[in-house]
Amino acid sequence: MPSQSNESILNDVLIDLSRSFLQYVAESWPWVDESEQAVIDQLQVLAARQRQDAADIVRMLQQRDAVIDPGTYPTEYTDLHFISVSVLLDGLSRSQTQIDDRLADAETRLRQAGDEQAAELLQTIRQHEKDIASAVSELQRELSSAGSEAASEAASV
Repeated sequence: MPSQSNESILNDVLIDLSRSFLQYVAESWPWVDESEQAVIDQLQVLAARQRQDAADIVRMLQQRDAVIDPGTYPTEYTDLHFISVSVLLDGLSRSQTQIDDRLADAETRLRQAGDEQAAELLQTIRQHEKDIASAVSELQRELSSAGSEAASEAASV
């Protein structure tokens, strides 16, 4: 039988995922010009993937008859409404690194507590979150590459 502390660990991870910077960005619909809209569209897809991971945790907590606390967004996110896409991606990259660190810690604690079912779920989610981090890094590279090309074109005019 899972202990209350294991459920608390799972709920903390749920909050990390459901109130992540990626989720905040997805809900705040950042304004971008047409050339950057594809980046935002891709972030929406990544946010949907992350919501699925959060839903998997919710299902496990429901199966365990645990109280579910979805948490709230950190107030510091409200200061990030008028930033460039490159700064946005930098913030998302840092956020994903923090999520990975927290997932690794939570997975370790659940294994030490003998809750293999929850630990296995977090191991799977951690891989999904690493995939999201890789996708954010790829968007950063694409944006950087596009910016370099635009600067080269402007210099040649």
